[in-house]
Amino acid sequence: MRSRLFYLSLAGVCFFGIGLTVFAAQQVTLETGASTPSSDYQIGPENALQIDVYYGKSEKISQKVRVSSGGVINYPLVGEVEVTGLTVAQLQEKLRELLEKDYLVNPQVTVFIEEYSTVSIMGEVKKPGVYPIKGRLTVVELISLAEGFSKIASPNKVKVIRTLSDGTKKETVVRVRNIMNKHAGDKDNMTLLSGDVVIVPESLL
Repeated sequence: MRSRLFYLSLAGVCFFGIGLTVFAAQQVTLETGASTPSSDYQIGPENALQIDVYYGKSEKISQKVRVSSGGVINYPLVGEVEVTGLTVAQLQEKLRELLEKDYLVNPQVTVFIEEYSTVSIMGEVKKPGVYPIKGRLTVVELISLAEGFSKIASPNKVKVIRTLSDGTKKETVVRVRNIMNKHAGDKDNMTLLSGDVVIVPESLL
């Protein structure tokens, strides 16, 4: 009887431990942002993609590629492929068609996004931090993602710091209040690129 109770207790402890492990894994996924992207996520520059192509009985081509600043990848057999703006499903279908056209019979393509393009926002917004670029992202849209300005922000002096290919920094001032009040055109609502840093200063008034 004691032996049976011992094994039942041991089974309970193991089950509880497994539950904690699963919960912890879920917490890590949530905190690191490594969760599965939504189906409408659009691939953009600087994304790192893991692409696996299965063909024949057990053959596989597996390669990790990074999307260039121009929005293309270079993949074996097919060369350069434009990918910016495509969803994962659309890219899988595009690669399948290209590979099937001249090279492979009934290839099966899977694409996994390993790294996302990101931008940072600092200063007088309600939620400063790092945000993913999902397709086209403007300064105004990023401020909206950061839940808007704080009470002491200076909306017409928002700065975008961009690192150019030669390593130099370029600073651009975006007058967000004017844009939102339609005193400026869409061209003034700057489109952000991977690595951009947006700084919202404090008003001096």
